[in-house]
Amino acid sequence: MNDEQKILTNESGVVEDSTQDYLAAIQELKQNSVNRSEYDKLKAENKKLINAVVNGQTIDVSSNPQTRTADELREELFNHEHSNLDYVKLALELRSVLMAEGETDPFLPVGAQISPTADDEEKAEKVAQIYQECIDYADGDSKLFTQELMRRTNTSVFDRISKK
Repeated sequence: MNDEQKILTNESGVVEDSTQDYLAAIQELKQNSVNRSEYDKLKAENKKLINAVVNGQTIDVSSNPQTRTADELREELFNHEHSNLDYVKLALELRSVLMAEGETDPFLPVGAQISPTADDEEKAEKVAQIYQECIDYADGDSKLFTQELMRRTNTSVFDRISKK
């Protein structure tokens, strides 16, 4: 019996497996953690605000975050290298901007003889929803995003095949 097994053996001689506990603890840490760059950005903003209060200055705080134009997003999306996570985030942002400007959903099928149906619109929205769920699940980790997307994609394919 090696040292690792001795540590995991309780009084009755049964080996306890605490892998699930470790995975749950890691998942909880990920859910309650903040991206370091976002934290640093907030910390810098708070420092500016505190300095302004101490020095009696006023700061103009804009409540509307600056959104990029569709052309800026296209340039960023198609002319630069990105991780899977960043690429999908940009694609969803571009979709949102285009739809807000009254353009058609880029997730819909297009063509000279193709007219999107209500079913196509539902499916496009479902794709966007799944992308967003994978982004939220990954919490900034591109590998975890890809893993979750592949899991969701493979599950969907399996479901379609099993229904036949």
